[in-house]
This record gives sequence, C-alpha cells and structure tokens, in this order.
Amino acid sequence: MQSRKVTLDTIANRLGITKVSVSKALNNQPGVSESLRKKILQTSSELGYLPKSASKQANNVSKLGIVVPKRFFLDTDNFYTKIYYHMNQECTQLGISLSIYLLDPEQEQSRALPLSLAQDASELSGLFIAGEVSDSYVELLAAHAFPVIAIDFYKTDLELDCVIPDNFQSGYAVTKYLIDRGHSQIGFVGNPRYTTSVMDRYCGYLKALNTYQLEAPPDWLLVNNDDDGTYQVDFELPAELPTAFVCHCDMAAYKLLLKLQAEGVSVPEQVSLISFDNTDLSRTISPALTSVNIGKEDFAVEAVSRMLHCIKHPEEPSKNIYLPSKIIERDSVRKLH
Repeated sequence: MQSRKVTLDTIANRLGITKVSVSKALNNQPGVSESLRKKILQTSSELGYLPKSASKQANNVSKLGIVVPKRFFLDTDNFYTKIYYHMNQECTQLGISLSIYLLDPEQEQSRALPLSLAQDASELSGLFIAGEVSDSYVELLAAHAFPVIAIDFYKTDLELDCVIPDNFQSGYAVTKYLIDRGHSQIGFVGNPRYTTSVMDRYCGYLKALNTYQLEAPPDWLLVNNDDDGTYQVDFELPAELPTAFVCHCDMAAYKLLLKLQAEGVSVPEQVSLISFDNTDLSRTISPALTSVNIGKEDFAVEAVSRMLHCIKHPEEPSKNIYLPSKIIERDSVRKLH
C-alpha cells in the first residue's frame, strides 16, 4: 500500500527537480542527463514508486479522449497540436489509448457530439477539452459519467478540473518587462472576450499599466482575428503608434509585424513586440519574437496525471492546476534609453 502513495511529485520534491524531469527519466525519454536519470531511478526505487504500467492496471484505464475545436487544432502555430502530441506520448507510456475528436463550430453551436465521440463515449474513462468551448458545450460533455478536464482554459461558474498557465500574472509580467526597458506607451493586441486566456492576459496588462500609472488610449487595443480564430492583416493601425505592443499570442504578433512592415514601421527600432506561447513561429520569423514559454510537455504530464487521479478519486472537488511560464528573450523588443 505504501508504494501506491509515492507519486512523481514525491520524487521531484525529494530531489528538488521538476515533475517533467522525473517523468522523462522514468520513461527513458531524452531531456535529462544520464547522471540525473540514474539518481531519479535510484530514488524512485528507494521510495517504492509504483511503475506507470502498474498504475494503469490499478486504475483500469485503457482509453481516454480529447476534444479540440478545429479553430485551435488546425491553426498554423501548432500550439494545441504539440500539446496533443505530448499527451499521446504520455498515454502511450502508460499503455492508454488517446483518441482525438475535432469539434466543428456548427457542432458546438448545436450542442452535438462529433460522430466518432458519440460512438466511443461508452468506452472512455475520461475526456480532455483542449482549447476553450462554450459553457453549454462543457456542460454537455460533463454530463457523461467520466471525468472531464479542461486544458488551457477554465470556467468560473462550472465545477471543472483545469490545467492552465497563470495568464493574469504572465500578462502583468510581460508588460512590466516592457516598462523596465523604458516603454511607457504600450498597446495590446487581442480581443479580451475571445477566450479566458486572452482576457486574463489583458487584465494583467491593465494591472501593470495601473501599477506604474500609465494609460493607453482605446485605439491602442487592436484585434486582428475573428471569432473563428482566423488572423489577418486587414486592420487599421492607430494614427499614433505606441512604442510597444503586448500581443495575446505569437500569431497575433506575426500578423501585426507584417502590417507594421507593410506600413514602413520597423520592429523593434520603432515598435517593440512581445507575445505568448513560444511556438515555432516565434523563432522562425524576423525579427524573432520575445515570447512567454508555456511548456507543452507540462500540459501533457499534468493533464494526464490529474485525469488518472480524478478517475481514482471521483469524490474529490475540482482543482485548477497552474503551470509555470518564462519569458524567452529574442529580438523583437528594443530597450529605450
């Protein structure tokens, strides 16, 4: 019985390392040194850690599902695609099948399940939702007998387990990052009502402005995507540009970059950009974007771990699990004198 109480967190806390590093070592994945791998394996043995395959048998979990709205999964910066990739790897290591169900806007609006999900529902032990959907659709999915876990969003008025970054704190941190580099005229790119992530980042941005007694005129709030998640360059720039913009994601920053360049505005010499998600796009465009990294592997490890816990302890109340984030500095922010 004692071995079943030892978790990845137990091992990580004992060694003073991250849970992701422990998971990689125990599953023989790259990303940790050989010396650390040996130390993790030795510690797990000393603590009596129950192997993942045994955990799977104890929980009797063979199949999980993940619902992703098409507007998120098929976007070009691959944020949710990579989360799914790492979740699938994590489930494979556990001997669990992970089926993906893409959700059409029409299905969400009419509260209809994707056909493949309707067919598989009786076989699932749990369901993830990656990317925000409406309250009514979450309620539809949560009405099933299996646990439902939200990834990268939360619902204030619903009892729902969520794995999310602290977007409010990150919004504050990136704005302060610009302020610390001499910027006092800072705009925001994104529709705060688009998702809870954008709203929280926007509110963090506003808190930083208020803290440092700065103001932003209404026309410094730009929106360059529609409700379907399509980004564009067909939007108006303000007559007077700020010296920097906080962009709600890398794609929003990229489209703003194209617009600025088309108007003859240089980045970062005239306008600095900072964004979120640290996708491949942030590294490949020029100038490369300074962006907040939110680990896609962290999403995977925490979401799958929480799902197995919820399956085993269905009586426990829901919980928000917050992921760490870090600003990755590149070339899109200029330090002002």
